[in-house]
Amino acid sequence: MKERITTAAVGLSVLALVLVFFDTIVVNIAAAGICILALLELFKAAGLIRYRILTGICCLFCLLIVFSHLPAVSNFFSYLCYLLVAGLFVVLLRHHDELKVEQVSYAFLMSLLLSVSFYCLILMKEQGGAQVGMFYLLLVFGSAWWSDGGAYFVGTFFGKHKLCPGISPKKTVEGLVGGIVTAIVGNVLVCLAFQEFCAAAAPLGYLRSAVSIDIPAVALVTPLAALLGVLGDLAASVIKRQHGIKDFGHIMPGHGGAMDRFDSVLFVSPLFYFIFNIYPLILAI
Repeated sequence: MKERITTAAVGLSVLALVLVFFDTIVVNIAAAGICILALLELFKAAGLIRYRILTGICCLFCLLIVFSHLPAVSNFFSYLCYLLVAGLFVVLLRHHDELKVEQVSYAFLMSLLLSVSFYCLILMKEQGGAQVGMFYLLLVFGSAWWSDGGAYFVGTFFGKHKLCPGISPKKTVEGLVGGIVTAIVGNVLVCLAFQEFCAAAAPLGYLRSAVSIDIPAVALVTPLAALLGVLGDLAASVIKRQHGIKDFGHIMPGHGGAMDRFDSVLFVSPLFYFIFNIYPLILAI
């Protein structure tokens, strides 16, 4: 418990630093670093890290997505995916006697999921501006981490009914409900705080103006985001269970590796990018 709280405090401090420099390339660097680290952890779990060319191709793909300029990605994303697939099959032909098609498919799926998920955060910043992008970043991580934290504490003290014992024995139905409620309350409080802070501080740095946030809409979409966070967490648990490991890494005491900490974010980020494009949750006033 103490290790989890300490590591969470360190993580929040790093997040605060990223937010300060949110309108700079620091965001891209942080996203790329986490993306590559999580990918290497996934490859190590599956025994793919020893295929250096395959690992290098997938890491290069992630870097190109995260660091590419928006028009370049929109115009050439499909071609980059094609080149990734072609490169992976070249590696498969080279190591056909030991490398399986399922492993190559795993490499493609993980590379695509990680790069697209983190790049959705970049897209919201590039298309909506740093102030709007920061708001959605807080919602993405809030939906996943508020839910994760709430589920952990509610499940620890009140959990009685197992949610999916064959995948994650510690998860409970009570924890799931508690996590969703915590995520709703947490996101609403973040919205209120962000709205008041922008009104008091703007113009300050990339906080250009006061904002109006559709808080009922945020509260309405948060349960879906929280459930997608659970989906990411359970998907990672399946991978760990099938490869016989407890954690993907050990860089975060009490939390495991980068993938252990960010697995619940992977499906949430694209959801908010979709919402960002169809319905504005935040408007400048």
